Amino acid sequence: MKKQLTLLEEENKRLKEENRTLKEEIRELKMIFQLNSDEIFVTDADGVCLMVNAIAHKHYGLIEEEMIGKNVREMVEQKMFYPSATLKVIEEQKPVSLIQTTYDNRKLHVTSMPVFNEKGELIRVISNSRDITELLLLRQKVKEMEKDIEEYNMKLEKLLKEKRNSWDGIIAKSEKMNNVLNIIDRVAQVDSTVLLLGESGVGKTKMARLVHDKSNRKNGPFIEVNCASIPPSLFESELFGYESGAFTGASSTGKKGILEAAEGGTIFLDEISELPLEMQSKLLQVIQNKSFFSVGGRKLKHTDARIIAATNQDLEQLVKEKKFREDLYYRLSVVPIHIPPLRERKEDILNLTIHFLEEVNKKYNFNKVMSPKLLDAILSYDWPGNVRELENTIERLAVVSEDKVIDASLKSMFLKNEDAVDASELIEPFHIEPEFEDDEQRSLKEFVNKMEEKLIRHYMEKLGSTRKVAEALKSSQSTISRKCIKYGIPTQK
Repeated sequence: MKKQLTLLEEENKRLKEENRTLKEEIRELKMIFQLNSDEIFVTDADGVCLMVNAIAHKHYGLIEEEMIGKNVREMVEQKMFYPSATLKVIEEQKPVSLIQTTYDNRKLHVTSMPVFNEKGELIRVISNSRDITELLLLRQKVKEMEKDIEEYNMKLEKLLKEKRNSWDGIIAKSEKMNNVLNIIDRVAQVDSTVLLLGESGVGKTKMARLVHDKSNRKNGPFIEVNCASIPPSLFESELFGYESGAFTGASSTGKKGILEAAEGGTIFLDEISELPLEMQSKLLQVIQNKSFFSVGGRKLKHTDARIIAATNQDLEQLVKEKKFREDLYYRLSVVPIHIPPLRERKEDILNLTIHFLEEVNKKYNFNKVMSPKLLDAILSYDWPGNVRELENTIERLAVVSEDKVIDASLKSMFLKNEDAVDASELIEPFHIEPEFEDDEQRSLKEFVNKMEEKLIRHYMEKLGSTRKVAEALKSSQSTISRKCIKYGIPTQK
């Protein structure tokens, strides 16, 4: 008997412990239920509200007690919300998701799930609702902004087409560049030797080609020769050609040189300042006499090729330093044309930018547009590499940008001044130590996400804004914002 009493006491003690544990779990579940940021709304099979958490007061203006025991149909009739996902579940006997409008015109995303008993009979409908009013408003604002940017870019493109010059598509709005093109238009009609001067990247090759295309030689060959790329020992044979057996290794049939190949056309000698001194005297003879001997040849040959030269060096200074022949300099510079750097013709930057972006969009089948802030940064930059740097930068920005709108956060890709953001200057070096010991079963994607979260969290703590983090990590602000939402990282200090 005593043993039985002991067993009953132990059983009673166990049941009390289980009851205490159960009450604690129920309390925790109720707390989770009430503190959930989403609305949880539970009805029976007829649509009568059985349970609802506190967030419903924000959605419908009613407290919990006012809703429990009320039928969903009444709430719809009273225009508390419409339509009802619960009623659709009761009617269709399957899960339903829809956008619901509340009495004060807020928008809720509602997902309702049916609960069936063992006989397959509907016993409960559980609905989860999230207020997406702000999200929809933000999405609408983004659409409006994208529309404004698209219209802005269309206007710019129209402006570009209106301002494109009649000189074979050359883009020039500035007075300086238009003066250059006017000179080229005139000099193309004669055979005077032209010397194109200007910094690297200003477009000397394009100007040389324009002279050729507008001249009566346009149907003849246009041969570009980079004087810096041909070894001095080969330059003579390349320019004048050679006869059979002229030197060891020479072709048995000889070879036609550039002067012969360019007959009736134009030879463009780029980087003429790099031409070896011994070749300068021979080029001078060609310009003066329009004739030459091929290497190993005895027959005088004549040429009708026009010569255009170009350099980014100060030839007058090289003449003073005895590094360039004075007589050749004067022969080449019958018509010297200085092509201004981009910083001296900022009026052209806008049209060039839109043109290059248009070309990149066609090349890669993109539909990228630029944000006004990025465009402002481009227009205010000096572009030391001139048109070539601008063209390459526009392509890089379009390719790197993850979004349709190329954001100003990417301006650090070309800015070389104090406005550019350098992560190494903003914060100290950051080392991430992978936590392999935490979970040996973790997948590669989970490890990568964890490292990404740590990196973005660290930068947000140091820099305090998604814009600065985007600049530091060479990403877009929208991407960093999405990552912060994904990992629950605060975006405001």
